[in-house]
Amino acid sequence: MNHPLLNVAALIVAGAVVFAVAALVRRRATKLADLDTAPWSATLSYVATAYGVLIGFSILLLFGQFADARHAVGDEATSVGTAFEQAALFPDSAPAVQTALVCYAEAAARYDWPAMRADGGAPEVDRAFANLVQSLGVDDAPSTGALHSATATNLASQVGAISTARETRLVAAEADMPLMMWGLLVGGGLFVLVLIFVVTSTATPRTQAGLVAAAGMFTIMMLLLVAALNSPFADGPGRISPRLITEAASTMRASPNATTIGRCPELGS
Repeated sequence: MNHPLLNVAALIVAGAVVFAVAALVRRRATKLADLDTAPWSATLSYVATAYGVLIGFSILLLFGQFADARHAVGDEATSVGTAFEQAALFPDSAPAVQTALVCYAEAAARYDWPAMRADGGAPEVDRAFANLVQSLGVDDAPSTGALHSATATNLASQVGAISTARETRLVAAEADMPLMMWGLLVGGGLFVLVLIFVVTSTATPRTQAGLVAAAGMFTIMMLLLVAALNSPFADGPGRISPRLITEAASTMRASPNATTIGRCPELGS
């Protein structure tokens, strides 16, 4: 679920279901009120602490990858735009280089995001980047003057930065949580809820059901956060979109420094 309203609705429904189940079990198991909860409390302390560490570690790990991928998209868009402006200083090779940069940016926005949702990169973008690298050698000539020499070096560095940024987001897209970790998160959450139900059995049925429902909603909220961070390039608000790269492509096409932009075979144009 990618829409915030759907997540809120899921939390409310889950809380209501947990409340109803807890109240029903308490009504049927009347002897729970006489249960000695001390041993269960000790078990709950251990399990809840371990579960908190596990889910906290998962969130921190995934948030780091999410932040790296978001920064990489910004760096990629910046490097594409910078290389485009620098290529204008080389009139002989500028048409090929600038066309390749525009084609790469448009291919990345169109093809890479759907591919990353399936945990991979798009071959169309691979070809677009290969064409970009090859374009640096079109009409190549020795640089004249220190400024042109430094700019040529920096232009090549920007192309390398584009590759590094793309690789960073591809790695983030492929870094799925292991199935065993999901089993621990879901199973551990259910176990904690059962222990909370037993420990609170001395409370009134309504209070007990409310406490268990609140704990259940909090646990589900944490699991939804883990799921969102685990799929950074999915559709929906708060996810990483190709907006910056798309804007860079539009800016390049409208730039006064642009030469005639050629066809993009990767885009079928």
